[in-house]
Amino acid sequence: MTENIDPRTDPQFKALMQVMQDITSNKVPFYEPHELAARSTLRALQHQIDDRNVLDDSDLIDTLNQARIEVKYLCSIITDLKERLAERDSEIGRLEKLAHRAY
Repeated sequence: MTENIDPRTDPQFKALMQVMQDITSNKVPFYEPHELAARSTLRALQHQIDDRNVLDDSDLIDTLNQARIEVKYLCSIITDLKERLAERDSEIGRLEKLAHRAY
């Protein structure tokens, strides 16, 4: 049972086109690989905390919370370092242009 899809009236087609437009217009946030890994790890840690927090308030909960804080901190360090590298690369490019002009 195949039907002809009318792109002007089909809601699924319209939704797909909207998603494609959002992606191509950069409305969808871009995540670095370390951010994706950190998000999944943080989500898994939070699930463990939530599951265990109902049962008891032990050192394990404190350790899991500390791990979440450390993952967030390390992720912010990586992001800061990437930004500094980009700044350094642009500065190197600028200095190279100046050096080429001098000769």
